[in-house]
Amino acid sequence: MKKLVAFLCLVLVVANSAVYADVYNSNYIQSGVVSLELMPYAKFYSIDSANVTVRYIEPSKDKQKQFSSEDKKLFKQIKKIEKYVAKKDFRKALEVEPNFLPTHVEYLNYCLKAGDYAEALSEMLVIQRLNKSDKVFDSEKLEFKLGMLYYLNKNYQVALNMLKPFLNKPNPENLWFALSDIYYNLSDYKSSILYAAKIQPNSENYPGALELLYNSYYKLQNFKLANKYAAELIKIYPSAINYMRLGTTSADSKTKLLNYYKARNISVAEKNLNTLAQADARIIAMEQPKIDRSVSGLSLFVEKPDWNKIAKENSTISDPVALSNRMVKFFQDTNACIAKFGDRELVKCFEAVNKEQVKLTNEAKAEYQRAYEAKQKELEYQRQIMLIEQQRYYNRWYYNDFFYLRHPYFFGFW
Repeated sequence: MKKLVAFLCLVLVVANSAVYADVYNSNYIQSGVVSLELMPYAKFYSIDSANVTVRYIEPSKDKQKQFSSEDKKLFKQIKKIEKYVAKKDFRKALEVEPNFLPTHVEYLNYCLKAGDYAEALSEMLVIQRLNKSDKVFDSEKLEFKLGMLYYLNKNYQVALNMLKPFLNKPNPENLWFALSDIYYNLSDYKSSILYAAKIQPNSENYPGALELLYNSYYKLQNFKLANKYAAELIKIYPSAINYMRLGTTSADSKTKLLNYYKARNISVAEKNLNTLAQADARIIAMEQPKIDRSVSGLSLFVEKPDWNKIAKENSTISDPVALSNRMVKFFQDTNACIAKFGDRELVKCFEAVNKEQVKLTNEAKAEYQRAYEAKQKELEYQRQIMLIEQQRYYNRWYYNDFFYLRHPYFFGFW
């Protein structure tokens, strides 16, 4: 169960993409462009205050002719900086002028697109400091984005303290999602549910909100509601993970097992060995006890058909998908035995299953041995080829030196 809980926590990668975007675009603030009068360098940039972005715009030749001596000096410096920025060489760009705000903004957005949120956080702190004097960006907007960056860097308590004041503003769903995720990671599952439940089905954050609702209710051991949100997730993403979630929270064992088999089939189709192993483990945990109980109730002795023992013997010599397919057939056969027969006839049926499994295991071993021997032959063949090539190389080297040394020069004829 602990492994399952840990597995169920790894669910927010896709949903977080909308929150990452919020570092670029804050829904609760209307996008605006600053006045060119704010800073001398503003005339060379298109500055988007809401999104905290800048874009260099090289002035026309006619405008350059109208520059003052100060403008010309600044333009020359900016052109040098932007030359490095175009090459993504921000270190050299900042060496030209370490406290040039547009360069830090360009580097911030480069880091965000590269997924380097730690460096982006560092740059946002610099931008916030420089903006106190430049006053190009609204300080409140920078505070919001800084809070989002603390969240993306998993500094949840600081992020919470910085983002909570923005609940007094018209609320973007990205903020609700971020707060829900923050509270979840701080183990405040009721607060996580409160904000996740606000997000509507038409929102891009809705799948992530369902993930948070499922996980939070699961942590609170409210499996009925967790099951409800697992079913909602399947409508959007009918994935192996979501079917395992639905199975895990189902009260009925038949429904539970059915969903595990669905998860297994999807994993096979997608060739996802990770989810296949998880689905198989859940199936075995439910199917094998049926055999155990049947054998314990027999009056006659029979060797118990044991998939765990079979899997251990075959795991290193069989393809995982092939072994999983064999597992399905094994449980189909044992379930048929249990459903159709009792006592003496059940013993015979189980014996037939065991005999079939021994045969399949021997075939798997023989196939593995054949493949191993074929591989060894191939390796030996390649080794022989390499030795022949080496011998040819040394022969050529020897004859070349032999004829070279017989040149008249070496015998004093010159």
